[in-house]
Amino acid sequence: MYLEMNKLDFRRHLISLFEFFPLPTIKPSEEYIDVVIPIIPKDLKILPLCIEGVRKCVTNNIKDIYIVSPRDANVLDLCANLNLKYIDEKEVLGLSPKDINLKVQVDGDLKDRSGWLFQQILKLSGKIGTCENYLCIDADHILLKPHTFLNTTNKPVFYMSEECHIPYYENIKKMLGRTDFSMLSYVAHKMIFNKKMLAMLHGDIEQRHGCNWISAIIKNYDKNEKSGFSEFEMYGNYVSDKILRPWKQKELKYEMIADYETLRNKYGKYNSVTFPAYLSVTII
Repeated sequence: MYLEMNKLDFRRHLISLFEFFPLPTIKPSEEYIDVVIPIIPKDLKILPLCIEGVRKCVTNNIKDIYIVSPRDANVLDLCANLNLKYIDEKEVLGLSPKDINLKVQVDGDLKDRSGWLFQQILKLSGKIGTCENYLCIDADHILLKPHTFLNTTNKPVFYMSEECHIPYYENIKKMLGRTDFSMLSYVAHKMIFNKKMLAMLHGDIEQRHGCNWISAIIKNYDKNEKSGFSEFEMYGNYVSDKILRPWKQKELKYEMIADYETLRNKYGKYNSVTFPAYLSVTII
């Protein structure tokens, strides 16, 4: 725990330094990207804000926006109203959260983390959309300022945070045998994925563990850790040729949800705002 807090303090200081130095604007690629957002029905209240932020702030050309979720009439209606493409989550890999069957011990209680891990596996699948590159963004994350995810040479732009959760790195050591990690975290609620790079990552995992990459993730998950895997942290540290950008964002409670323009006017000094469930009194 001391190591985790010490590293977190370092990252906080590093992030704060970037606020004093303006970073050059990144010109976007002309290549089209897809956007992929895995959700569950409870995300429907905030999802329109996420979509509005994507459409107003992503500088790259967007071909299609995909919503991946359990089949639900309200989700289908929202996709029709907002011109989004719907995918049944069971059709991506022929799996459902029940097939993951991840139970972990947390403070003496058995917790089901199958759905949480399943969404991360969906993001790493490389099976969604028609573009070579696709942006995954969390449904509770709203972009307020322009974001570029592929530059003019199609190099990925990764946004980075002060997040520091040591079990993520312990997992990457087991999965990939890597011990060289970036100075900041890739856990920033959004990431651009490349399908060829994902195929390489899958192959490296399978060669090292002698089984399917999904099975390897499940087998190597620490069953005494509630949050023992990060798709963003693994992929970000795996990709070597990239552009890094620190983020400036604010976490808000669900009770503070407002329309998009109100959020942008009130929190305009931030690049984005996020409404994490753990800050909420009411579970939506």
